[in-house]
Amino acid sequence: MSQPRELADPADPREAHVPAALRVAAGWSWRLLVVAVAIYATLMAVGRVRIVVIPVIAGLLISALIRPIATGLRHHGVPRLASSFVAVFGFVIIIAGAGVGVGFNAANELPTLSDQVSKGVVQVRDYLQDGPLHLSQKQLDDLANGITNSLASNRGRLVSSLLSGATVAAEVVTSILFTLFATFFFVHDGDRIWDWIVTRFPAGGEDQVRGAGREAWSTLTGYIRGTVIVALVDAVSITVGLVAVGVPLVAPLALLTFLGGFIPIVGATVAGVAAVLVTLVSNGLVPALVILGVVLAVQQIEGHLLQPLVMRRAVRLHPLAIVISLAAGGVLAGIPGAIAAVPFVAVVNRVAGYLARSGKESPAPDG
Repeated sequence: MSQPRELADPADPREAHVPAALRVAAGWSWRLLVVAVAIYATLMAVGRVRIVVIPVIAGLLISALIRPIATGLRHHGVPRLASSFVAVFGFVIIIAGAGVGVGFNAANELPTLSDQVSKGVVQVRDYLQDGPLHLSQKQLDDLANGITNSLASNRGRLVSSLLSGATVAAEVVTSILFTLFATFFFVHDGDRIWDWIVTRFPAGGEDQVRGAGREAWSTLTGYIRGTVIVALVDAVSITVGLVAVGVPLVAPLALLTFLGGFIPIVGATVAGVAAVLVTLVSNGLVPALVILGVVLAVQQIEGHLLQPLVMRRAVRLHPLAIVISLAAGGVLAGIPGAIAAVPFVAVVNRVAGYLARSGKESPAPDG
């Protein structure tokens, strides 16, 4: 079959003088610009309604973790409403219990830590006075007065920060309630919601959409379950090391390590640094080095054993793609964006691969 005339010989004679490579590059360029503008507009729209988008994403992640509980209860004859309520309420009880436990642990050990910090400040003061710097008492007093005056001069800024913090706290409470609301209905009616979405597509594309949804849900559930397992192992390992050394604030540091596991690469590093710094302030240099060794060992086990075994099927992303996803998610939505970035990219990658494979396997139309 001969090539169409409009492609082989452009209607405009001037197009004949433009190299084919340049025409192709120009075509790609304006199309990429349109895609970039569309992505930018979408991200800006999401940023405007982040107080809605973030709880919905959080509810989706939580439902991916707890929905198997509700499904198992239904298989044992528990009604749909009751099973959904038990799964969501049980999750809330576990999270609230962990928060209360961490709060009591921090309240009990903060006085001891405060005394240790005071002793550390005295040691630093003695070092500055008797060490290589040989600062005089007047210089130390001037330094302390400078810090005090700086805080006093920025009192208005601190007050405004507190007020903005109160606004943020109100948004956080609203987001938590919205998240629980979304989680309940994802657990209770998730399959019905997805069926309704699928039926909005043309009849010829329903199979592909339904298959893409299965791939997306499989990736999401695999990611969230694997992340919980890895984060739990990290938290338990760090807790054992902290208890063995006798570090205060074990429960908050364990919780920080567990939550840090949901932010790949960066989260574990931040949690490890926090554990080492608390140990350094409270117990001294040698125990801090011991905890540093524990943190490095846990990270090696996670990177070379847990991640390949647990997460290999769920997330098939290059480390550079993970870092770029974390950075973009953090810039757009802070910590929630960083948490949701990697599973989002993993789902998109899995669905795109599925659609590409199904497109190649589908038979070509006749004619």
